[in-house]
Amino acid sequence: MKSKLQLLKDIAEFLNTETHRQSVIDGALKMLIDHTNFKTGWIFFIKEDGRHELSAHYQLPPTLQHDNHTYLCNDKCWCVNKFNKGELSNATNIVACSRLEKAAREMPNENDNITHHATVPLISGDESFGMLNVASPYSTEFQKDELDLLESVAFQLGSTLKRLDLTTREKENMIIKERQRLARELHDSVNQMLFSIGITSHAAKALKDNNQSRMAFERIENTSKYAMKEMKALIWQLKPIGLENGIIEAVKHYAKILDLNLEISVNGFYNIEDKMEIELYRVVQEGLNNIRKHASTKNAEVLFEITDEELMLVISDKGTGFIPSEKTGLSHGLTNMHERVQKMNGELTIQSDKGLGTTLITRIKLGRERNV
Repeated sequence: MKSKLQLLKDIAEFLNTETHRQSVIDGALKMLIDHTNFKTGWIFFIKEDGRHELSAHYQLPPTLQHDNHTYLCNDKCWCVNKFNKGELSNATNIVACSRLEKAAREMPNENDNITHHATVPLISGDESFGMLNVASPYSTEFQKDELDLLESVAFQLGSTLKRLDLTTREKENMIIKERQRLARELHDSVNQMLFSIGITSHAAKALKDNNQSRMAFERIENTSKYAMKEMKALIWQLKPIGLENGIIEAVKHYAKILDLNLEISVNGFYNIEDKMEIELYRVVQEGLNNIRKHASTKNAEVLFEITDEELMLVISDKGTGFIPSEKTGLSHGLTNMHERVQKMNGELTIQSDKGLGTTLITRIKLGRERNV
């Protein structure tokens, strides 16, 4: 059996590296049971209406496994009632558990001598959202050091679940913001071009002069081609098609869609995690979009420079440029870039001047501390 400090350290390391919610719950419970005198355990999550659901279990006796865990899942019990009343704040010995008593009474000799259990709430800050329960054969009361250990594990688990919930919400907010941005793009560009096509087509019907009619249809053709390019670019922002061939090829392909002449180079050994590669690709997309829309040039440069300690991404053009200090606020594209870079624990620097082009420099520290 591991020491208390070693077990807590091992569980903390596991929780810091695991990102899947159910794996976190199952893994922490298994580690607790495997390396202590506890022999079985189960976790309840409590819904907003006070009902409980069995979220995880490990090495349950046959009685508690019976009929799809009916003795654990059905009816009320002391610990759930205490939780719902806000009276369960620390690890507690459950002297008489109605669930275990009913299971033992209706299925004698199949409870592996599990008659009592300890329970502790899963807490993060002021929020409680579930309970961790453990039991051992012939144990009717658990010692203080066992309850202290149970509280420490429950605190670690509760904090991790809260962190995962916040991360999920952050991702959902990012998706919503991305959809809103694309909706604005569609309205500002494609929708306006389609409106222009409609107006021009209507006017062309009344033209009797062949030369004027030809010019009108040429305008319709050119506008529709540009609208198609705009639509393709937006679709690529929704789904990075081609990223399976690597970010370099994907960036080259995206530049072609935008009708940009791109010079791209890589210094250092490129070996980046998948999640970071997607975020970097999104940053490059935004940078190239800004060049196409605002720089008045079709020439762009992208540089990836990687060392053991840092990744630097440089997106530059020799276009019209601007004076950053005169900007009252960042464009949607630059705002998205800043948010993505900050998510990777990096920094984005803007260098620009009128007539001298713009350079966007992203620096990301590499190593264990990165968070993507």
